[in-house]
Amino acid sequence: MSKKRQFIMIFKNENSHASDILSDLLNDNRVIVLNGWSHEPNNFILKFLKKIHFSMKLNKIIKLPLKHLWKYTLEDIKWNHDTEYYIISTGFYPIDIKYLKKKRNEYDVKYILFSQDAWDDARFSRVNQYYDEKLHFDLIITINNSDVEKYNFIFSDHFYSMLLDNVNSTTKYDLYFIGVNKGRVRKLLDIFDEIKSNNISAYYMISDVPQEERKYQDEIIYPSYRDRVPYKDVVREIKCANCILEVLTDIQTGASLRYYEAVCYNKKLLTNNKNVVNLPFYNPDYIHVFEKPEDIDWEWVKERIPVDYHYDGRFSPRHLIDQIIQIEKEE
Repeated sequence: MSKKRQFIMIFKNENSHASDILSDLLNDNRVIVLNGWSHEPNNFILKFLKKIHFSMKLNKIIKLPLKHLWKYTLEDIKWNHDTEYYIISTGFYPIDIKYLKKKRNEYDVKYILFSQDAWDDARFSRVNQYYDEKLHFDLIITINNSDVEKYNFIFSDHFYSMLLDNVNSTTKYDLYFIGVNKGRVRKLLDIFDEIKSNNISAYYMISDVPQEERKYQDEIIYPSYRDRVPYKDVVREIKCANCILEVLTDIQTGASLRYYEAVCYNKKLLTNNKNVVNLPFYNPDYIHVFEKPEDIDWEWVKERIPVDYHYDGRFSPRHLIDQIIQIEKEE
């Protein structure tokens, strides 16, 4: 008798952007959704000790024992030998690798990483790289095309759940941008120079920028990296924008979150992603590509036009489950 499949999605924590953009899975009866930090200690000292216990820098020097003493979210699962488990996450930290290996040995378990950052972006992928080195993921799915070619990962664009569908907003900004520095602050500030010169109204937020590199501090929002904006607040502001700005880093080749937002919420997109012309829903009336800030057509940015990509729901993570099932059938 064939085993039944059970998909388990672990969100890093209930306040992460991933938990919002993958939230369609909450209503998918094929999937159990778990909060990866649901067993996080309430005590500040214990939280600090757990962080030290799982520190990669420290564990590369000396492997700290007794990580099994921490309670993990996967312990909430009723494990069964008659079931195939597909455990999907955007990051398995801080679950002990020995614990994950033990579950794999005891049951029919596959660990699937859904990587939303470029694999070569050390700052944002080093934890996942470390876990892959020690655990060896059964499948790595990525939204970054270059990682498909370079590392033979599986590409998927099924990672965006529409939020706040019932919220209608009045346009307040010509242009909207939010993002982490990631080494592109100079480029973003050059664009803001042009925004100023062309009298563009903009919501502009760049996080994790050193104090000495900050410019236009009365007009650009500079939160620290830890002051994370709840993603639903991001969507509320996007709904108030006429156009979304997307600026990829030098190692990104796939679309960022800004592209998916533009399509799902019917907003114009201004992007430096040359590959956008090959993406589904590309429409030159709604999407403009630039190479340098001085190339930007600011009159187009300001122009109010009706936008409709005729989005059909294809980005929903429910289709990610279908994709994994199809991959398994082909193996």
